[in-house]
Amino acid sequence: MTKVSRPWQLRDYVFAAFMTIGIAVASVITVPLTLSIPLPGIRTVVWAPFAGIFLTLGMARLQRSGSVALMIGVLALVLSRISWIIAAFLVIALLVTEGVMVFRGGFYGKANRLLGNVLFFCSATVAGALVGAYAAGDVFAAWVGQVWVLILMTVVSGLSGVLGWWLGERVVKQLQRAGKLDVS
Repeated sequence: MTKVSRPWQLRDYVFAAFMTIGIAVASVITVPLTLSIPLPGIRTVVWAPFAGIFLTLGMARLQRSGSVALMIGVLALVLSRISWIIAAFLVIALLVTEGVMVFRGGFYGKANRLLGNVLFFCSATVAGALVGAYAAGDVFAAWVGQVWVLILMTVVSGLSGVLGWWLGERVVKQLQRAGKLDVS
């Protein structure tokens, strides 16, 4: 069996849980800094560089389809106790990411991890704006009506995700040198 096709093991679930905790802590620290800024996706833009580190580490260690679903799905489940809106846009973003990455063979390799990060954070911005417009009404719906703002914030979220991927790949490289992470 190749590493990518082996069954999920307890250590995979434990690693994913720790990455989920890192993603959640990044959210707890960054999101309050942006609450007073009324732009769609601004929370994702600020959150992505930090969450992207943990997302990249999880993708690098787990490597196969379902990796993002394992991390973000648990996060969405936990955050659903706070807000169904947050859970909804996280689930939409993970479905978009996993839906595309299943055709790419999972998260094996740097290019796939980069694409996974960009897809996740871009789709989180769009899904957040759409779910927010549906749930909150006029305030968010006004932003969705200004398509150029949503497009700009989606691109910036993607670039922010690229920064998180780059930082995450630096951590992966250091862990590989230390012999603590076996990644191709």
